[in-house]
Amino acid sequence: MWEYNTANNVFPECFRIVYGSRMKTALTEGRLRSISTPLRSDVFVWDTRVPGFGVRLYSGGKRVYFIQYRVGGGRAARQRRLTLGEMGVLSLDAARDLARQRLGEVAAGRDPQGERRESSRQEAARLDRAIDAYEASLARRGVVNHKDIASTLRRQLLAPLGKVDIANIDRRSVAKRVELLEEVGKPGAAQDIRSKASTFLNWAVNQGLARSNPLAGWRQQRRTRHERSAKVGRSLNADELRAVWEACAECPPPFGDYVRLLLLLGQRRSETAQMRWSDIQTEQGAWVIPAGVAKNGRQHSVPLPSTAVEIIKRQPRIAGSPYVFAGRDGKVMSGWTQRVRGLIKKSGVLFTLHDCRRTFRSGLTALGVVAGVAELMLNHTRSDLEEIYDREPRWSERQIAAQRWSDHVETLI
Repeated sequence: MWEYNTANNVFPECFRIVYGSRMKTALTEGRLRSISTPLRSDVFVWDTRVPGFGVRLYSGGKRVYFIQYRVGGGRAARQRRLTLGEMGVLSLDAARDLARQRLGEVAAGRDPQGERRESSRQEAARLDRAIDAYEASLARRGVVNHKDIASTLRRQLLAPLGKVDIANIDRRSVAKRVELLEEVGKPGAAQDIRSKASTFLNWAVNQGLARSNPLAGWRQQRRTRHERSAKVGRSLNADELRAVWEACAECPPPFGDYVRLLLLLGQRRSETAQMRWSDIQTEQGAWVIPAGVAKNGRQHSVPLPSTAVEIIKRQPRIAGSPYVFAGRDGKVMSGWTQRVRGLIKKSGVLFTLHDCRRTFRSGLTALGVVAGVAELMLNHTRSDLEEIYDREPRWSERQIAAQRWSDHVETLI
């Protein structure tokens, strides 16, 4: 057994020191096993039989065979180091044969390490796997609607494009999806996929899955004067509200009562659909929307007027389901398009579920509720200075406003 000075990294005579912690010798299994003491720092031992082949001795004890080569000609060419395998798992003879094979590929103009990296990148950059990883990343960062984002990407990118390499997605592929949605009268969905796809592809670039974002610099067409003057959505007038409310009685449960609660409380469609029995505080007269459900990621308390409480109490409790307005099999209600289409036909009023929220907000203004209270009731994000300094929840004012609106609706119906 050869002696080895761990204090100075001094190796026995059979190891000829080239420079620093790099040494060259005719590698044998015995010589490598002789270095059994932990090293002060990593050491590279090169083989004299196969130039460019060596063993890296890690200070922690791990030992790995590798080759080092240049990509391209000349000494100015970039150097690459390719790991072949770990000592003990791979024998020296097998490692030396593998080194000759890889160095032969280099001589033929190939880049084994670059090819390995590209293979690894392609594996992770397959669209379905990348979306899965992106969803997990959003969840770790606490993004509330990470499931909706991933669902949109799977529906609008993965479904039409397939399991492609992200690096092969071009602007035209996404633009065609956006144009299709705009042509069928879904500008909101078109803008949604434009925004979500661009953010997703930026993430992919940061993860090294793609070199650039093909959507970078993509801008919406400038709106015409007609488009700028057209308002998005609307609020229902008194006759329309009455017609929708009455038609809700003809809808299959629980959709009718669900829409009535949208009109009474003005909360978002998805948040109301996810209302759980455990979120209802009857004694306080409040419905607490958890931070994980609220769009802005902040817990929000909604005052419940008497009519809203009655609607909630008459909903049947489905075994195993936590939801007040449970859909099929006790899951969150879905199938909005068909449900709304049926209600429109029954009521004779053309509207969207988000128009219920606009109706609520417009109604508060008509009743003289101050803007600050009305915006708190919608859980809208306020300006930075307001968020920092004004922490008053104005709960009693919100309770009064909610009851006033409820009384107004009851008068109309």
